[in-house]
Amino acid sequence: MSSRKPDFGRYQHLESFIHLSKDAIWCYELDVPMPISLSKEEQMEYIWNHSVVKECNLAMVKLYGFHSLEQVYGKYLKEIVNMESVYLLRKFIENSYLLEDFEYKQLNTLVPKVFLLNSHGQVVDGHLVRIWGQQIEISSIRESESKLSELLQFSQIVTEVSKMFVHTKAEFVSDAIQFALEELGKYSKADRVFVAEISSDKQFLSTSHEWLNGDVPSLFEVGTKLPISKMNPERLGVLAGDGVIYIPDTTALREEPWHLQLFKTAEVRSILVIGLRDEGNLIGILGVTTYQSLGEWNDETKQMLGLVAGFVSQGLVRAKNEIKLMKKEKILQRFYSDIKEDMALAKMTQEAWVAKDFGAIPNLKIESRFLPYDDIGGDLILYEKPNPNCIDIFFGDISGHGISSALVSGIAAVSFKKHSLLESSPSAILEAMHLDLKTIIFKHHISACVMRIYPLERRIEFSFAGHPPVVFWNENDRVMKFVKDEMYPILLLDVWKGKNISKTFSKGDRLLLYSDGIYELEEEAGGYIGLDVFLQELSEMISVSDDTDSLIKKMIANCLVEKDRIIHDDIAVLFLEF
Repeated sequence: MSSRKPDFGRYQHLESFIHLSKDAIWCYELDVPMPISLSKEEQMEYIWNHSVVKECNLAMVKLYGFHSLEQVYGKYLKEIVNMESVYLLRKFIENSYLLEDFEYKQLNTLVPKVFLLNSHGQVVDGHLVRIWGQQIEISSIRESESKLSELLQFSQIVTEVSKMFVHTKAEFVSDAIQFALEELGKYSKADRVFVAEISSDKQFLSTSHEWLNGDVPSLFEVGTKLPISKMNPERLGVLAGDGVIYIPDTTALREEPWHLQLFKTAEVRSILVIGLRDEGNLIGILGVTTYQSLGEWNDETKQMLGLVAGFVSQGLVRAKNEIKLMKKEKILQRFYSDIKEDMALAKMTQEAWVAKDFGAIPNLKIESRFLPYDDIGGDLILYEKPNPNCIDIFFGDISGHGISSALVSGIAAVSFKKHSLLESSPSAILEAMHLDLKTIIFKHHISACVMRIYPLERRIEFSFAGHPPVVFWNENDRVMKFVKDEMYPILLLDVWKGKNISKTFSKGDRLLLYSDGIYELEEEAGGYIGLDVFLQELSEMISVSDDTDSLIKKMIANCLVEKDRIIHDDIAVLFLEF
């Protein structure tokens, strides 16, 4: 046993951290220490029956449905955790009493929640004596990622379909329609997607294009020369008025025997239909159907159906009348107006790519700020911890703005995190990202700086790709110095090869990274301030700023308030303090 006296002040700080944390933190102690030589099943039963709550915070109490710490202290594990979570205990034992960032879903709630679990068991003399744990809810992050993925898929499909119609000659419009039906079918998870056109005499409706999933029967035989006179006039009115008809279960139709028989013959269980129109006149219909199961289509599917219907309508008119292509602006205007509401979600998710909380890091404090120029920005500040001794930071600027930049941002973020976890060097990470992205991204390039930080050593490895110089100074002398490299951005040329720059810093050193939007400011009288003017003004601001917060405020005021300057790009800054 150590003779060192306990540090009660340090213990009080730890206790304060536990109880003030928004994450659930807990400690179970076994009333009788468990021999780790027991079998896995015996260990599970032992821990389940002998673990007693010795420490926890209010976040943990509320997580498990209690109201106060007193309700939880002294309770056994089996009295708090339900049997649904036993598999976590199994994982804990299998992994030698250690779980790090283990992601799992809690399904016993009205809305499933996603958590990251960190737990560590203390073993003394071959016996498990206690278990510390932390649960961090990441449901909102995963939901944002899911919504961004759906939005990106939606945007990509609409973009590809619109390009197909814009660039296809009139004689090949049928191919463009077939491509649109296939994409719509995959997006809506339908069994069949079809286009039916109204005859020139407006007497009949006939299937003209169709996409089938697997062995679904075709509509061509039963869906030809259907008399319009037998169709429900109210439904035709809805379609003519740019409305949508949704019949979740055709077998439930009772007052429309003709339609019921048609759906039965065509083997249609659920159907979602929209009208194809030309200058207000109904010229056909576009629909998705299911074969046997019920179709559940949300508002996004209906929106996609409307967008594709607009493209198909114009394509049919062009093909029949051999007219010139509709103006590209008209299609894009329809596209952007239909996804305007989703832009807010894209903006919120894009801002999630700019890290704001880096957690507690020894010897280092990190802060970031982001001012988007457009609804969706192109700047990225990402971080990853490839191992406990270092942290990787990606500070990047995607060329351009809008949804295309959001697409690139998402792909770049995934690529960075993948290669960071492989513990590649900063330059190797950029090289690997260049190789990942160059085959799928053609109209954008990325200027970036990747840093691998070793906080305990106060050492950083840099790799630059067209990024402006990193500024650093000490809080005592406040003399600006630079870390820089003239290497060009990734994705700009076919081959990219970078280098690593290693530098060790001192206590009190401050580092600043910034995107080019902070110095590409237009003066009201004309011209741009440029990097040299910005660095000169920055030197003055550093000399009179008491702390990081005041410096950040001065920089933002310098850009947007104190002088007549116009922003033309996103502004992102990152501060590091040793």
